Amino acid sequence: MSKIRILIADDNLLAAQTLRDNLNEYDDFEVTNIAQDGFEAIELIEKDSPDVVLLDIIMPKLDGIGVLEYAGTLTKESRPVFIVFSAISQEIYISRAMNLGANYYIIKPFDESVIATRVRQLYSDSERAQIGKSQYTYKIRNNYKQKNQSDNELKLLATKYMRECGLKAHMTGYSYIRDIITAAFDYYCKTGSLPKGVYRTIAEKNGVPVQKVERAIRNCIEKGIDGSEEGKKPTNSQVLCQIIDKIRKNN
Repeated sequence: MSKIRILIADDNLLAAQTLRDNLNEYDDFEVTNIAQDGFEAIELIEKDSPDVVLLDIIMPKLDGIGVLEYAGTLTKESRPVFIVFSAISQEIYISRAMNLGANYYIIKPFDESVIATRVRQLYSDSERAQIGKSQYTYKIRNNYKQKNQSDNELKLLATKYMRECGLKAHMTGYSYIRDIITAAFDYYCKTGSLPKGVYRTIAEKNGVPVQKVERAIRNCIEKGIDGSEEGKKPTNSQVLCQIIDKIRKNN
């Protein structure tokens, strides 16, 4: 079995070496090299053609964002999977990395077994995408069908847990909440946060102002969910994230 070739890009050499040693204990992994700045990372991507790059955001000379910008010039066949890790959890950095094509973003400190699982999952996905043109067309169509099926399953699960929370199906905000959960689920699973602009996306889909979507969701929550011990109702985002977490953990 061919091994998944991994490049680690992190200016903390000790941490990078520890991660390398841990990953090399897996039979299906081979850490090809360690880069300590963004320019070295680019050189090693071109030299070693790794399958996966574990990329720190904050590095000297050129940061991880600069490496992702460079990766945008690569073809699909030559572009590795990018798993970004950082102690920075601000939404602006996460959104920037994901918009530039990062496949996953994880906050330090992290469990090495989680990285190993994500490397396998994301690399496997990338392999399936790199197929012949006729097969690629078929795959896109098949994925479209699977996505529709997946969205329908998400809607059913969202409905189940929304009811458990006490949300009322007859209220306008109910359908907005379900639509946002469906649209935001994959992004939330990758980043632990809701994507920016998701309210606007749902508003445009329904032909209404963003403010109407927000108010309708708030009203649905106010009418359906009990407050905390202090009598405070959870925010819109808290309710959405709680329901997504329930779907993730129980299904």
